[in-house]
Amino acid sequence: MSDSGSSAAPVSLSVDGAVAVIALNRPTSLNAIDLAMAQALRGAIAQVEANASLRVLLLRGEGRSFCGGGDVKAMHAHAGDLPAFISRIIDAFHEVVPALVGLPLPVVAAVQGAAAGGGFSLAMAADFVVAARSSRFVVAYPQLGTSTDGGLSWQLQRRLGPARALALLTQPGALTAQEAHALQLVHDIVDDDALLREALSLAHRLAKLPPQAVRELKALVHAPSIEDLRAQLAREKAAFLRCAAAPEFAARVAAFTNRVTVP
Repeated sequence: MSDSGSSAAPVSLSVDGAVAVIALNRPTSLNAIDLAMAQALRGAIAQVEANASLRVLLLRGEGRSFCGGGDVKAMHAHAGDLPAFISRIIDAFHEVVPALVGLPLPVVAAVQGAAAGGGFSLAMAADFVVAARSSRFVVAYPQLGTSTDGGLSWQLQRRLGPARALALLTQPGALTAQEAHALQLVHDIVDDDALLREALSLAHRLAKLPPQAVRELKALVHAPSIEDLRAQLAREKAAFLRCAAAPEFAARVAAFTNRVTVP
């Protein structure tokens, strides 16, 4: 599914020297994740992995936000078959996350605007997050009446510990870039107009390092936990679908789509 009135691909892949650049390309939908985007993103990551000349992957979003999370409007449009529809999207998205974490190349995420829900999960799957000063990180799941997907629960409990992770997952509102940096969820904060330049600069610095050493280091860092991630993704899907089967979820999806607040 692409943006209404647009035939543009939901994901683009370009190359800048030894740096691959994958851009989420549904800007009028805040780069919301639908089935087509998740599948295209997985395909683009596979292309990057297959290209032996590439050293680093930069992940970014077109427009004013990195990624607004799952496509809630598409969920509302499939209200009659919501759990099955969501299951297909989660399956595709849950191929993307371990592909990023397990990619032999370092992954840099350039985050502007909102990284919400699945967009937050996607940013946390990167090895380095460069955030624009005005960016914000939003859990969003409880407000929609569901639990996490994309490995966000795994990432946050691993980085913050269970108690702090749960506090953040149930916190209303957004983390500012500064707050995310203080929690060590963000590698660097830069001015908004310098985001792409600074993220590319970091990517090119990484690309100049001996590639085999970098590949081995990333593999060593993630080796103890990659299977834990896959197991947690399965648990996240099961939990999400239990929430999606509840009447409250459909009501909140409809309310979000119609911009009505559900108490």
